[in-house]
Amino acid sequence: MKLPIAIEISEKYLKINAAHLAGTRMKVSNCVVERISALSGEQITALLVSIFTKFKIKPRSLTLSVSRNAVTVRNLHLPSQNKQEITQMIDLNVARMVPYKREEILFNYRLLGTDEMGYSKVILAIVKRDLIRRQIKIVEDAGYPVDQISLSTYGVADWCYDSCRSDMSQNEIYLLLDIDSSFSDFIIFSYNNLLFSRSINVGAESISSDKENGTIKILGEVKQSLIMFYNEELNKKPAAVFISGADINPEIARVFESELGFPVRMLAQSCPKECLKDMAPGLGKEVSLTAVAEFSCRESDKHINFVLPEMQIRKSLREKTRDIIIIGSLCIYVFTVVCISFLGKIQNQLHYLSKVKSRCSAIEAEFGDKLDYLSKIQSVKKFLGDRDTAMFVVANLQKNLPQEISLNSISIDEEGKVVLRGNAVQLADVYKFSGVLEKVEHFKDIQEKSTRKKRVKDKDLTEFELVFKVGI
Repeated sequence: MKLPIAIEISEKYLKINAAHLAGTRMKVSNCVVERISALSGEQITALLVSIFTKFKIKPRSLTLSVSRNAVTVRNLHLPSQNKQEITQMIDLNVARMVPYKREEILFNYRLLGTDEMGYSKVILAIVKRDLIRRQIKIVEDAGYPVDQISLSTYGVADWCYDSCRSDMSQNEIYLLLDIDSSFSDFIIFSYNNLLFSRSINVGAESISSDKENGTIKILGEVKQSLIMFYNEELNKKPAAVFISGADINPEIARVFESELGFPVRMLAQSCPKECLKDMAPGLGKEVSLTAVAEFSCRESDKHINFVLPEMQIRKSLREKTRDIIIIGSLCIYVFTVVCISFLGKIQNQLHYLSKVKSRCSAIEAEFGDKLDYLSKIQSVKKFLGDRDTAMFVVANLQKNLPQEISLNSISIDEEGKVVLRGNAVQLADVYKFSGVLEKVEHFKDIQEKSTRKKRVKDKDLTEFELVFKVGI
């Protein structure tokens, strides 16, 4: 069965998540985690193919999640509320925010409203183009086209909001810390917007290897990130702190709560243990699957998505190819139905003809020589009918022939066409004779075909030809 799939390819791990429909909601069905730090792009492609084959996963739609630590995120305040002007400002200045050339990066942004000065608040995400190209190549070389490329932070924030919606207020902001293997995503969000994000270089591996120092280090980074948020964006404290991602010691929640002064809640892992199909025992516990779980379960138009031009062209071509295939299939289907209907009618007619022939053969066998007699009788009747027609014509001509007209020949064909040839004293006599014949019943369509003068024994005569039909 084809399922929505989300894939994240980080420096160390390959994360795959598939979802299925359970009632009216999408739920996680398969989670796969593989270590890939020592693998080349071709080897990751081969691994991807083997995983999809092994677990019989077929993508219906595929979202590529871009890890937060690979993306530069900036919060901007721009002196305009016109979206076109904002786009132009960002396009002109985006290259100054990262140490790369303009043609080496992809970027996108979302509007967060306006500040107290009327400036537009914008959250901007920038990523290296080569990184996106490499990841798309890995996935598409495996035979799976990418439909969407999204920043992982949005998947994490949406997962938290969907899981804790009943405990949140529309008037408050919240802090979310998603802990991955080698980094953590510090997120400030409200019920409808992601307000701030910062990548912290402390992850589950650091916390697990040195519990006390790791906790202290990540706590210090969280405090620093909060100060940055207060200074740069909004001097408002979060109503609560949520911790998601890797499976770490829940004791960290107590430390955070006592040090930060906010209520802290640890979220259950986004991928249930029964769905975790990792290649090595315990591998899935040290990574965050929150983003890929959300991207596979739900689609949203509020995310920051990255668009690679060549990918967009390939997607457009795929859609057009699919449309052509659908139209072609419909045409073939209609043509097949018409042919079947036509052939069915021919078959019915052939079957009926066969039955008629069979019946005729049975009748011939039953009547024997009687049919020959019937044929002879019909021939005689036709002959007698022709003779009656000739006699009728001759009798009526004899009765209506004036003295000024003499007939040289009378011919009658099988269709009852009569041709009279003869001589008249004058041309007027021919017309008079024609008028007489028109009054005779069963004589129809009388026409004078030809008339000409000729001299016979010192007399001038008119030679004529009359044609008419007999319908008895």
